[in-house]
Amino acid sequence: MRIGKVFGIDIVVDVSWLFIFALVAWSLGSGVGPFGRLAVVPSERAVLGVGTALLFFASVLLHELAHSLVARSNGIPVKEIRLFIFGGVSRFEEEPKAAPSAAWIAFVGPLTSIALAGLAFGGAILAGIATPLGIALGYLAFANGLLGVFNLLPAFPLDGGRVLQAILWATMHDRRRATTIAVRIGAVVAWLLIAAGIAETLAYGLGTGLWYTFIGWFLLQAGQAEGRSTELAAAVQGHSALQLAIPATPLPANTLADAALKTMLAQGVRALPVAVGEQFAGLVTLRDFAHGDAEALARTYVTAIMKRAPDVTAILPTASADDALRLLGTSGFHQLPVVDADGTFLGFVTREGVIAWITEDREPRVRAALR
Repeated sequence: MRIGKVFGIDIVVDVSWLFIFALVAWSLGSGVGPFGRLAVVPSERAVLGVGTALLFFASVLLHELAHSLVARSNGIPVKEIRLFIFGGVSRFEEEPKAAPSAAWIAFVGPLTSIALAGLAFGGAILAGIATPLGIALGYLAFANGLLGVFNLLPAFPLDGGRVLQAILWATMHDRRRATTIAVRIGAVVAWLLIAAGIAETLAYGLGTGLWYTFIGWFLLQAGQAEGRSTELAAAVQGHSALQLAIPATPLPANTLADAALKTMLAQGVRALPVAVGEQFAGLVTLRDFAHGDAEALARTYVTAIMKRAPDVTAILPTASADDALRLLGTSGFHQLPVVDADGTFLGFVTREGVIAWITEDREPRVRAALR
């Protein structure tokens, strides 16, 4: 859910973040937490725990804001900052164009966390390390320092892995090869974390070891996904969006919603274009039928429930396949309409379609459908 904007950037909280926030607040406010030695009642300790947890996640937000603001200063649009169970992530609408800017965008996050750790440590000394404020600031110093150092691990897609990628990119002058190597090194680091987590869990029971295992697994999955994206981008290099597109017959604008739903279910598709004559008018997806009953759908035109063309991200047929994949990942839809300059719908770029195009030549089928 979106909770607001900072410097014009959407801040989104994932449901999984609520779990980690509750866990951190509970561990801070419990009798064995850092506030346990204070002579306060449990309710006061709980308030201190919640407040310190909020300050820590504000620090995580500042870490991500540093990434986003530096990216924006380099001309890269920022889609959002998302907080989730493993921390936060800044989502950009495009990748850095040069290795130096990529390295700086990645490095500024850990640098911010380490700077915050230094400020918090100084504040703890001034406030007195045995006072409630001093204990809170001491925890923030430790947590931000750990966050900064951990993010410098050369495990893609951690910041350290992205810095490594940028260094390799600058050295080899080949971004995709640099990414592939960074992903492989990241996989080794992820497996080491998993192994260390399993060993600690077997030796000492459930606790920190289990968390290491989860983080290692997450890094492994995220790195593999990044590697697949790199291979996909390499496979489509030099091709156009039209070459990746699969045909789809537009629904006439006067189609009733229930008929549109039946067509989608019969074809086994999640979305269909809607056209007025030959002009692309919008996109209707299965989600658009969620709030209508059968009687309402039978007397409602599909144009009343569809996403209208101005609200749908589309791409020109002459655009590069790289741009098509990037837009497909950031549009929020599973389908990217290919629409020419005259507004004529030519096909969809989909993840499934791209994979099929790579494994079997789909270009003749698309061209035949467009004749």
